[in-house]
Amino acid sequence: MNDPVKLLALLVHGGLVTPAQARTALASGAPAKSLVAQGVCTDEQWRHWERTEGGTRPVLSRYEVKDLLGEGGVGRVFAAVDKVERREVALKVLRPDLAKDPVQVDRFVREARLLMDLRHPHLVQGLRVAKEGETIFFAMERLPGRSLQDALTDDGRLAEEDALQAVVDVAGALGELHKRGLVHRDVKPGNVLWSPERGAVLIDLGFAIPRDADAGASDTTAGTVHYIAPEQARGSLSLDVRADIYALGATLYHLVTGSLPFEGADNDEVLAKQLLESLSGERLRELSLSPQLHYFLEKMMAKDPEIRFQDPAQLQREVAAFLAQRQRERAAAAEADQRRAGLRLGGHRRPPPDRPRRG
Repeated sequence: MNDPVKLLALLVHGGLVTPAQARTALASGAPAKSLVAQGVCTDEQWRHWERTEGGTRPVLSRYEVKDLLGEGGVGRVFAAVDKVERREVALKVLRPDLAKDPVQVDRFVREARLLMDLRHPHLVQGLRVAKEGETIFFAMERLPGRSLQDALTDDGRLAEEDALQAVVDVAGALGELHKRGLVHRDVKPGNVLWSPERGAVLIDLGFAIPRDADAGASDTTAGTVHYIAPEQARGSLSLDVRADIYALGATLYHLVTGSLPFEGADNDEVLAKQLLESLSGERLRELSLSPQLHYFLEKMMAKDPEIRFQDPAQLQREVAAFLAQRQRERAAAAEADQRRAGLRLGGHRRPPPDRPRRG
């Protein structure tokens, strides 16, 4: 990084340099020498910060690290080129402060191994997990496209049928996790990539745990509060795939309305609404969305898990059947329009062939 002002800002943000030290370094006209003189770093450390943009960008022997693709609470994802296999990949890099926490490292490595082990067209494929120096990372396939959250931010709400197709795709991925006895726990638009070739692809398994795992109440509430099921909000120790179906329902609601199903001033208020309030249909009615969509949302987001779809395959079948019916109706309507247009233009039907006369 050649811009010392930007580098100092990153160092301050990362807690590596205090604001006072950064101001002194900047005023000196020679930031590196100033920080060394202040005892903040060595010449070698400064060069390392320059190469890694203040520790925010890894330097790895096997990978040429390129643009930042995304950033979350656990780490950052970069576009990269695997110089050994000569292919584009995505690198998920664990935050340096979390790399010192054995629990976070274990969760990060577990996610990588899950992605490497699972094979499904609507799950991103993990390729390799490794540690180089102090950097812990794993490589995934690089898929063109953007997250559904980015689509919402950039373009607004999705068309009803596009959102329902995403549900069919993600339900397929959840079905694969369900077969392995896993609960995802963090289904949301930001964790689903829309790929032109593959459709909706689930890209983050960071919170996935075995079904009915005794993870402790504080851990079972992991996830994003606007999407988690009531039992997950209560810290239930017996989560199953129906919690993921609820989260997929909340995701569907957000995709088709552009709004979150429950909102509040803080997380506690949102969690209270998840537990106590019914899903409002007012927004759905305002947008003239189909009655069948209302049904899917009510069933996916029922407070009682016993009322929800009981497994992803059931959900996938019903939504796919509805979409297929919609396609048949459109095809029939288009055919009828063509016939009417032909008649208006003076066309006529070919007369039926003569029937054979009876003796």
